[in-house]
Amino acid sequence: MILRIRFQLRDGAQYELETTPEELDTLDPDKLRSIHEKVTELSRSIASVAATAHEELVSLEGWVDMSGEVPHMGAPVRRLPLKDQILLTYYVMSLKGKREMKPVEVYEFLRNDGFPANYGSVVARINELAKDGFLIREETGTYRISRFGEDRVREILTSQSSA
Repeated sequence: MILRIRFQLRDGAQYELETTPEELDTLDPDKLRSIHEKVTELSRSIASVAATAHEELVSLEGWVDMSGEVPHMGAPVRRLPLKDQILLTYYVMSLKGKREMKPVEVYEFLRNDGFPANYGSVVARINELAKDGFLIREETGTYRISRFGEDRVREILTSQSSA
């Protein structure tokens, strides 16, 4: 026979536990408290990540439309230098789950979004961004945005928004 026990803690957290009558005698309150602390810590961590993700999307408002499967750059992005457009491309694509991109993919993305990009210029700017530490080149020939690149994108978004 399986027993289902539901209990609520003083802080409002509720748990449901399934056990057998034999195992019921071996339940350790300290172990349950430890599990509760881990769950609480994990909940805070998830809430923090969710808040950060929301802030990221809010900061892109007016710059990039993230509502579709593929992001679309807005008018303010068109006024940026090509290096910043490329960096922003890597940034928004990483938010969409595509962490690594080849230069040809970046070129095609920009061209499909209506940017007058030249493939040679895109490759040259990607190499410059990698030398500056904003992009990281992988062994597969793809690039991904670095932490410094993400910081640079945030700088671009805040400085251009306040201008």
